[in-house]
Amino acid sequence: MRSTRMTRLVATAAALLVSGAGLAAASPVAVADQPNLGCEESQIEKVLENGAAWRMCARVHPIKGLVLERIEFKPKTGDYEYAGYKRVLDQLNMAQLNVPYDTGHVQYNDITSYGFGKQYLMAQVPEVCKGEALPVSQSFTYQNNLIERTIPGICVDEEPVGLTTHAQETQIGGGVLYAEQGTALTVSSISKISWYEYQERLVFDDHGQIEVGLGATGDIAPGTPGSNFFGVDPKVGWPLSGPTTVTNPDGSTSQIQHYAASHWHNAIWRVDFGIDKGELQQVEQWDFTSPGVGAGAPIVEGTGTTKSRAFNAVPGDGNDQLTWWRVLNPNSKNKDGHPRSYEIVNRNATNQLIPVTQPTVTFTNSRACEEYASANLNAGCPGRNILDYVAEDTHELTDPVAWVNVGFHHTDKDEDQSPMPIHWQKFQLVPRDFFAQSPFITEARSCVNGPTGGAVNTTTRPCIATNTALPTITPASTPVRVGTRLTASPGTWNTARTTWNYSYVWFRNGEPIVNTAADGTPAPAVGETYTPVKADARKQITVKVTASQTGYPSGTAESAPIAVKAGQPAR
Repeated sequence: MRSTRMTRLVATAAALLVSGAGLAAASPVAVADQPNLGCEESQIEKVLENGAAWRMCARVHPIKGLVLERIEFKPKTGDYEYAGYKRVLDQLNMAQLNVPYDTGHVQYNDITSYGFGKQYLMAQVPEVCKGEALPVSQSFTYQNNLIERTIPGICVDEEPVGLTTHAQETQIGGGVLYAEQGTALTVSSISKISWYEYQERLVFDDHGQIEVGLGATGDIAPGTPGSNFFGVDPKVGWPLSGPTTVTNPDGSTSQIQHYAASHWHNAIWRVDFGIDKGELQQVEQWDFTSPGVGAGAPIVEGTGTTKSRAFNAVPGDGNDQLTWWRVLNPNSKNKDGHPRSYEIVNRNATNQLIPVTQPTVTFTNSRACEEYASANLNAGCPGRNILDYVAEDTHELTDPVAWVNVGFHHTDKDEDQSPMPIHWQKFQLVPRDFFAQSPFITEARSCVNGPTGGAVNTTTRPCIATNTALPTITPASTPVRVGTRLTASPGTWNTARTTWNYSYVWFRNGEPIVNTAADGTPAPAVGETYTPVKADARKQITVKVTASQTGYPSGTAESAPIAVKAGQPAR
C-alpha cells in the first residue's frame, strides 16, 4: 500500500524564484525537535512508507535548472543510529551537458549555452507528474519580451522501488524469510532544449541511497537528406527509414540511404558533499591490484589513499575499472566507530575524445565562482573548466566537490521515431558506513554485525527472539477430552544466528492453569506436555512458548486454542 503520509511541500512563487539568489531566511521550526533548513516553503520533507525520511531545499535556477540543497536523511532505525536528520549533501545540480555530434560539425553545451530554466522549463502537467507539482515563479526575457509566469515546475512523489531486501535463513525447506519492498522520494523536472526534452530525476530511497539520473526523450534532430544531421556516411550514423530516391543531373534516379548522426550526451553533475555538516571532508580513493594467485583463487588487494589535493580521475591514468571513491567525515562515527561516508558508484562510459569529458570524476575544493564544469559563466573565473579548476587549486582538499561525469553515446535507432522513448544515464551515491548496520534492519537480525561466534562485539544490539510461525498443540487422540495427552511444539523462530531455549506455560480460557498436586500444593501447568483434568472440560486450552538465551531479549508466542469436550476421560 502506498503511504498516506503527506509531504511537507508548499512552494510559493517567492520561495522558488528562479533568480538563483540564496535561500530565504529561516522560519522557526520544521519538525518536532530539529530546526528547519532555512528555506521556508521551498523545503521538501517526506516521511516514507517504512518510516525513513528525507528533507531538502528545492529550487529552479535559470541556467542550472533543478538545484537541491541541504539534503538530509533520517533512517527508520531511529535513535540507535542517530537521532533526527543528518546532512549528506550541501548541494546537487547538473553542471554541464555537452553534446558533440560524431560528424564533427557541431558541439552543444546545453547548460551554459541554453540552460534548463527560463523558457526551457516545462510544466509538470497531470499527464507527466503523478505526485505533487510545485509552482515555480519565473521572470526572463524571451524574443525581446519580458515574460513573468508561474508554472508547476517541480514534481515530487513517493514511488515504489521494488524488492530492497531478501534473506532466507535456510537453503531449502523454507525457513524465516526477511523481505521488504521499498519506496523512494523522487524529485524531478523537465526541460526542452531544441528537439530534445530532458528529465532530471533524483531518487532518494528509504535506506539512504541517492540515484541521480538524466533522461532524454523528445525527438531526433530533424534534417534534410544530405544535411549534417542526416548524411550519407554510415560510419557516423544509423539508417533511419528506407533509401531516398534522388534525381541525377542526367535525369536518371538513384537510391541513397541517409544516416541519423550519432552523438554523445556528456552529463557532468556537481555534487557538493557535507557529511554530517563537518568542516573537514576527506576524499578517499581505493585501488586494487593482484600480486599473485593463492591456493584457490587470484589474490586481490585493495588500498585506500586519502587524496590531499584536487585531481582529475581519467580512466587508465592511475586508476582502473575497480577504482572507486568515497567522501567521508573523519569526525563523524557510526556505532561501530567507523567514519561516515558516501561512495560514488558510476559505471558509465566517458568520452575520451574531448579533454574536459575524459575524467570519470573530478574533485576540487568548493569555490563560489566554480559553478559549471566547462564554459563557466561566473564572472569570478569566467570560461574556466574542471581541468583549470584542478590546475589552479593548490590548497589541501578539505571541502570537496565531486564533478561526476555520466556519459552516453547515442546511436539512433528506428524505434526512436516518434516521440523517442526515454533513455537514461545515471549514477548513485551510496551510504558507506553512514550506519553501523542496515537502516532496514529488523529486531530479529539486529545482532548480525561482523563475525559470528567467539568474542561478542559490545556495540552490537542483541537479536530479539522473533516468532514467525505460532506454537501448535497436538493431541494424542481426538476428540480431545479429559485425560487426552497434549503435546506442544514451539513453532518457528529466528534460529540462524543463535539457538533458543523454549519454556512452556499452559492456559485455560486465557488464565494460567494451576492445579492441585497429590500432596495438596499448587501445581502450575508447565512443560511440553499437559493432560486436561475435569476443570478443563468445555474449556479452551492454549500454550505460551517463551524463547530465551543468555544475553538476548526473549520472545513469547501463543498457540491457537484447542477445545476440551465433556464426557468420559480418554483411555
